[in-house]
Amino acid sequence: MPRYGKIVVIRRNGTDGIVFPLTTTSCLFGRKTECDIRMRLPWVSNEHCKIDINENKEAVLTNLSTVNPTKLNGACFEQPVPLKHGDVLTIIDRSFRFEYPLQSTPKKRRSRSPKDETLQQVAEVELLHKPTSGAKSLDAS
Repeated sequence: MPRYGKIVVIRRNGTDGIVFPLTTTSCLFGRKTECDIRMRLPWVSNEHCKIDINENKEAVLTNLSTVNPTKLNGACFEQPVPLKHGDVLTIIDRSFRFEYPLQSTPKKRRSRSPKDETLQQVAEVELLHKPTSGAKSLDAS
């Protein structure tokens, strides 16, 4: 099953709570029994917000509640918003952190010239072969 990320419940004391893995391309938050993350509070809308995974494997947050809007990093938003690793969404007084899987965090690629790559490879080779003074081996504990 593919993993598109995870939703981490942030407890009221600020520590991490339950983790919900995103294994489908949509995650619905709300009060209805059909919601993926169900919040049984009367002021939460039946369908409060959702996270959709688009064709680029980016998570996009959409607010569905007009009465008590979802907040992203403390701010209200009107249009669907792409999520970044570590973004916090808040529904009423409950907060959740979105995290991409480590191996697939979407990143903007910067083009490198061949010269830059050669310099980086030379630097990496030098680091691998550079003797370190006072270094302990893994066997000597």
